[in-house]
Amino acid sequence: MPLRSDWSAEACPIARGIDAIGDPWTLLILREAVSGARRFDDFKRRIAASDNVLAARLATMVEQGLLETRPYSEGARPRHEYVPTEAGADAVPVLQAYAAWAHRHRPSANERPPFAVVCGVCGETSERAETCAHCGAALTVDNGVQWRRPGRDAVVAVTRA
Repeated sequence: MPLRSDWSAEACPIARGIDAIGDPWTLLILREAVSGARRFDDFKRRIAASDNVLAARLATMVEQGLLETRPYSEGARPRHEYVPTEAGADAVPVLQAYAAWAHRHRPSANERPPFAVVCGVCGETSERAETCAHCGAALTVDNGVQWRRPGRDAVVAVTRA
């Protein structure tokens, strides 16, 4: 479901990216998916979206290839988990860059502790989104990147599966 228009065939990669992940709910769902949320109720609790909005966005994200479904119960009403795909996991540096931009240009007095990206290789926090400012390692799911999120005590592992 495009946000405003269908930009999926545009020559500009920014327009095509917006078509896939430009919706605000999609960004929040993706943030939670790479932070470990898997089930509908997990997403609902974490982002407080209405059932119809959440169901529509999850379906679109599966269609866009950002998430895949995996059954976790069978029977009369089968249930599925939503797991980030390679495309979803590859968006982690985009989310990190977005968070760094917002931290700098849209500061909040409520951001305690501040959002931080923790390098999975050296354990240092980094102001950068793609590579660690300290050791130069890629800040990706595959390198064990972690996030310290505002309002949370622990560092959250960023994960694909």
